Amino acid sequence: MSNQKPYRGVGLIYRYHKLNHPSPISWRLILKPICASTEIELSNWIAEKPVKQNQPIALFSSCQRFGQGQAGRIWHAPKGGVWVSAAINREGRLENNSQLYGLAVALALVERIERIGVNVKIKWPNDILVNGQKLCGVLPRLSFRGGKLRLLRVGVGLNVFNNVPKEGISLKQIIGKKTMNINFWSSEVLYAIEKSLDFLDDQAFLRSKVEQRLWSRKYIEKETGHQWDIKGIDSSGRLILCKEDKEKVLSAYI
Repeated sequence: MSNQKPYRGVGLIYRYHKLNHPSPISWRLILKPICASTEIELSNWIAEKPVKQNQPIALFSSCQRFGQGQAGRIWHAPKGGVWVSAAINREGRLENNSQLYGLAVALALVERIERIGVNVKIKWPNDILVNGQKLCGVLPRLSFRGGKLRLLRVGVGLNVFNNVPKEGISLKQIIGKKTMNINFWSSEVLYAIEKSLDFLDDQAFLRSKVEQRLWSRKYIEKETGHQWDIKGIDSSGRLILCKEDKEKVLSAYI
């Protein structure tokens, strides 16, 4: 990895991406120095200019004031991380649930981070952990038109060298004194989003690889405190739980 650059821009992200990940896909990129939410900005962009086949779009922001997380939770995203929302045209495809797509993106991100020797785990449904601390979050969404799939959308927040809360961790903290290149990691996130499409084409492989990287084999219900064993991931990306002679599936998005 290169040293951290003093400047950041879509040109640098694009250059890193083309240099390290040659692909027929041609991204359209926007970088904002600050915004309320990349998800809101992405929706505005899509409304103005539809997403074309083989030309996905991604909107980065150096800082978010009101980032959108799971279940509508709001969080602040400070400078030094990769904060991005992306959309890919998938008209004519058969994906019909966001859970499996979110796991595909999470797995692709895990593989990129594993390449630098970091032991990364997936906390179902959408967090990436190192030593039990959150390194990255994934927010998947599917957009339909006339009952048919139109877009795959995903928001990604990756801690690179930003300040993190006590339950979080950054790549800078994991790797140590080495400086971090935000443009390199932005391009790695783009590549992971591309790679997730390959995983969706082989869903049995996807589920198997996610199961191997689950952070825990136990699931504790928040409401009751009851503990279940995690049996695996079903074809819809739901968590299969078992306890004694009982079995149930858990969905992240109702």
